Amino acid sequence: MTLIDLGDVAGAAAEPRAAPVNLPRLCRLALAVLAVAGLLALAAAAPPAPSLVRPLWAAAFRAGDTMALDGRTVYLSRTNPAGLRGVTAYDLSTGKPRWSTPADAGVAGYGVRPAGDVLLVPAAPLLIQGVEPDGSTPGRGTIALDAATGEQLWRADGDAFPSVERGDALLAETDQFGVTTGLRLVGLRDGHEVWGHAIAPAEQWTTLAEDGRPTAIVAVTRTGDATVYGYDDGTVRHRGRIPWNGVYSATLFPAGPYLVVVRTASAQTVATIYRAADLRPLWRSDELIGYVTGCGALICTAGVRGVVGREPATGREVWRRNDMNFVWDLGGGRLLLSAAANLASATTVLVDTATGRTIGHPFGGQQAFSAGAAGSLLLLRGTRTPPDRTAVNRLDLATGRQTVLGTVDRFAEQDCRGTPGYLLCPRGDTLTVTAVG
Repeated sequence: MTLIDLGDVAGAAAEPRAAPVNLPRLCRLALAVLAVAGLLALAAAAPPAPSLVRPLWAAAFRAGDTMALDGRTVYLSRTNPAGLRGVTAYDLSTGKPRWSTPADAGVAGYGVRPAGDVLLVPAAPLLIQGVEPDGSTPGRGTIALDAATGEQLWRADGDAFPSVERGDALLAETDQFGVTTGLRLVGLRDGHEVWGHAIAPAEQWTTLAEDGRPTAIVAVTRTGDATVYGYDDGTVRHRGRIPWNGVYSATLFPAGPYLVVVRTASAQTVATIYRAADLRPLWRSDELIGYVTGCGALICTAGVRGVVGREPATGREVWRRNDMNFVWDLGGGRLLLSAAANLASATTVLVDTATGRTIGHPFGGQQAFSAGAAGSLLLLRGTRTPPDRTAVNRLDLATGRQTVLGTVDRFAEQDCRGTPGYLLCPRGDTLTVTAVG
């Protein structure tokens, strides 16, 4: 018989000695367990944090309708079943209509322009029957309404471009081809004419400003003949000629007191900056660019080689971002730069306009952005979980920090408009107004 050594079984079978029980410690442990269990139960029962976005009201809004925002009012320009167009002002917080123009007011199908306490509404021209004496069909007109009551203040031919700071509006009269044939300066509230005269038919024109106030007007004909007019009195300050025709496209825009002319030819875009006083060229871009735009006090060139912030008077390179290709000026010394035009598929950064320095962390996946509260931007993107929703985040423009505000029913993010505290988005034949924050 084989024996298996199990050791000292006698010692193993002996009764163990009982350890003394620490009753105070046991009570403290039990209380701790109960406290943790209570906290977990409370957390499970507590409601989730309330969403900071919530739908307020909706209104009919079909293809071809337009909207404009001004403080706590939205102005909708819409066509009624009879085919007549009118404007209705709604209180943003309640959706209550404040006023509406008569159906026969002659409102045209273009976007309205809030201008302080005045609303400028594009309309059919006064000479709407037949043709003008020279055989041409008249262009557009403008109706000025009191923004608070909808009362008509004045009506005139021409498309109006207001200067709220000065209290006036520049009217550009056009022919049936969209060529500008006359300029007039009128009072914003009373429509009283300050000056006005016919000009050489201009393909494009723009106003130049100093310290935010318009000081001059530059108009260019299809052959490149350019004229500089004084904004105050309409007098001719300078005439000259700039390269313009013989290209695929040409456009001009102001950069403070400077004139920027962008021409595209042979798949190359070139920007030339002129001094407004005498139309003397100051500098031109000498690298392949995609487009040119104002960036606060700078001029930005953007394209496949990056985004460059330049000094307007000299073209000197102030900063360069070779990792980015597209730029949006947000105002207030802030830009958005992105590696692609489609924000949803590219890295996007918030940067300082003066230095090009990134503020906060890069982000991506946004489909659109819209105005938020003062010093912030709303970022909009479609969600995957749950589906058919749009996420709304707030981007702090001072720090670059993002805050999740909530989600709403999915809409076309690119068509949304924002104003402090509200987000307005078309969806089908409806405009939905959402409170934000």
